[in-house]
Amino acid sequence: MLLRPEKYPLTPFEDATSLREKPELLRARAEESGYLYFADLIPAYRIDPVRAFEGRLSAGYGWTEPNPENRPFQHVRQGACFDGHGWDDPRFIQLQRQVCTHPAFRSLVLDERILRVLGIVCGEAVAVATMNQCWVKLPGDPEHTTLPHQDNFYLPACPRMWSVWIPLVDTPLEVGPLAVVPGSHNKVWRHRDHLHGIDVPRDVVWATGPVHPGDIVVYGAATVHCAWSNVSKSNVRVALDVRYEPVRTTDSILRADVWAPGSCGIASDGT
Repeated sequence: MLLRPEKYPLTPFEDATSLREKPELLRARAEESGYLYFADLIPAYRIDPVRAFEGRLSAGYGWTEPNPENRPFQHVRQGACFDGHGWDDPRFIQLQRQVCTHPAFRSLVLDERILRVLGIVCGEAVAVATMNQCWVKLPGDPEHTTLPHQDNFYLPACPRMWSVWIPLVDTPLEVGPLAVVPGSHNKVWRHRDHLHGIDVPRDVVWATGPVHPGDIVVYGAATVHCAWSNVSKSNVRVALDVRYEPVRTTDSILRADVWAPGSCGIASDGT
């Protein structure tokens, strides 16, 4: 399905950078909007090694052109495509295992800036969970668009989960950045099914905008979100989708051992 931002009313992501040292206001913003956006929060030395490793893998799997200079964009290789739904392509599954167990990935997702923001939002320390993703979205591939949905529809046992979306490349609107519906976490939305998500009315306002490596979007399990279709000519969208839970979450299905010292919440096989 082709999902285009010009079909909906839009508002820019509201940058919460000025609230980082104001915990009560930051938490209030998260509770009201269901999301937080920070521009240039993560330094390049955290982002660049992950993009370089992922870029070598994607080029090796035949999806992208080689990028030896590790520039903040990737170009699709002519004729590249995923098998099946994309997420069930064996190459894509292998890429998840490789990226999400790499030391540079662990350093990035455990960055103190991210953990501090989420600690304020959740009111306690958080831990990285499983089910993390490194999304590779090819241009001209609308059937692999991430349609509007709430994560708690798929993970109803994880209401305290928060996700952090981290672009690894420059992502203007035509390349398909994340979008969220502010305040949407305050109601239950009807999902068509597990594949087709929510039919969001055309008058609903989406928060979105062009993003760059170093920016992050943080959103709760009940926040409606999507990613616009990549309608660019040749740019590949690459982003991380990382799950976190408060450390003291009981009966977590996302972490094998809630109290494991220094645990990154990622199993040895990357699942």
